[in-house]
Amino acid sequence: MGLALWMTGCGMAHPSVKTESPAKEMVAFVDVNVVPMDSERLLAHQTVVVQGEHIVALGPVDSTPVPAGAARVEGQGRYLMPGLADMHLHLVPGTGQPEDPAGQVLALLLANGVTTARALGGPKDTALVVRARVARGEVLGPTLRVAAPSMHGKSVQGPEQARQRVREYKAAGYDGLKTHGFLGRETYDAMMAEARAQGLPVSGHVTPDVGLVHALESGQQIEHLDGYLNELLPENDGARAEVGQVEVGEPLERMDPARIPALAEATRKAGVWSSPTLALFETVTSPEGVESLRARPELCYAKQASVEAWTQMLANDPQMANVPAERKRRFAELRRQVARGLYTAGAKLMVGSDSPQLFMVAGFAVHREMEALAEAGIPPYGVLEAATRNAAEYLGEADSWGTVAEGRRADLLLLEANPLRDVKHTRDIAGVMVRGKWLPRSELDGMLERTAVVANAPPPVKKGVATATSTSP
Repeated sequence: MGLALWMTGCGMAHPSVKTESPAKEMVAFVDVNVVPMDSERLLAHQTVVVQGEHIVALGPVDSTPVPAGAARVEGQGRYLMPGLADMHLHLVPGTGQPEDPAGQVLALLLANGVTTARALGGPKDTALVVRARVARGEVLGPTLRVAAPSMHGKSVQGPEQARQRVREYKAAGYDGLKTHGFLGRETYDAMMAEARAQGLPVSGHVTPDVGLVHALESGQQIEHLDGYLNELLPENDGARAEVGQVEVGEPLERMDPARIPALAEATRKAGVWSSPTLALFETVTSPEGVESLRARPELCYAKQASVEAWTQMLANDPQMANVPAERKRRFAELRRQVARGLYTAGAKLMVGSDSPQLFMVAGFAVHREMEALAEAGIPPYGVLEAATRNAAEYLGEADSWGTVAEGRRADLLLLEANPLRDVKHTRDIAGVMVRGKWLPRSELDGMLERTAVVANAPPPVKKGVATATSTSP
């Protein structure tokens, strides 16, 4: 049962869920097992009452009444946990309408149980518009946090421009900053200092001009485990300044995993949070090749032109050409060891998919990342924590969402099996509640079907432009 959502859509039906989408203000989940995510525990046989956007009651089914007029969702044998958070995705063009690309991403996220998402990239002219439309209830989607356009060596020239950009982005209403690195130490420091002054968190890449140690000292939230593999090389190794995000060459042989515990402890002491994006990098360096990636069932929700572009990108990547499979596996394993080391040391992890791109489909990619973290040796509760309460804590919103408790925002995921036993059970979704709106399985399936149809529809013919036909010379 754990892979039911995985097999849903593209003509494959999900087992029916005996609930109906209520039009009433109150919803009660009756006799459900609650995974509250405030600690590693399970509350059996509970009733959870939602009114409006918030949880207003949670207690044993025998002593927690269902208010008159409340819509009942039968929870017996099911599991209720907080909705998932994708802390690294990219918004695409559109304003969130079901027929536009942005709306398709929002639908795919909700259909996979993602009720909060942080965009670390997206169209400058529409990202804030989509965030606002979701917040106002004009379009349905996860609660969004949006980072400003990336600050990097080509977009920012010098410390003063860095400071000015930070002030501009604060005034524009962005929730944080994104960097792709290559700023140089002086410009980077100016960006970080102004970001602290403006109260904007900084997330993103770490490049050799700054280095992992300085990024930790500066308090940057780190994406992709950038910088860690560099630090596994001997201190006087010249490759430290050359190793990039993907390294499948000879320097791999000199990387020493024994250095990981000290780096992980330094990360914990610095209070720096990491989003490893393991699944994306394991996709890029997959030893099985591009054909296995093209077989992923969720690609029916991606535009086929995108699938072909991803195929060409990976098939023609000179860095991957003729790389032995064992090198690719060692690269992936070192990254898993770093992620496991961070978790063991108590450094905080978050789940980020970096989708949609390179065979990583929005929503589905969150489950791939959770499963990659589990395969790295992180226990189910640790993975669930990274996907729920950790994100809320990082954003300073732990008193609002990320756990199941009275007063919390009603972002909830109803599952058919216990996710504390296996994180793959987060795919087996009976329904999703986002800000108090209940979406049963039937509605989620409808969203997936519409997305598949729109994603694979031919582009509309522009007015006044004749459709081209093929003729032989």
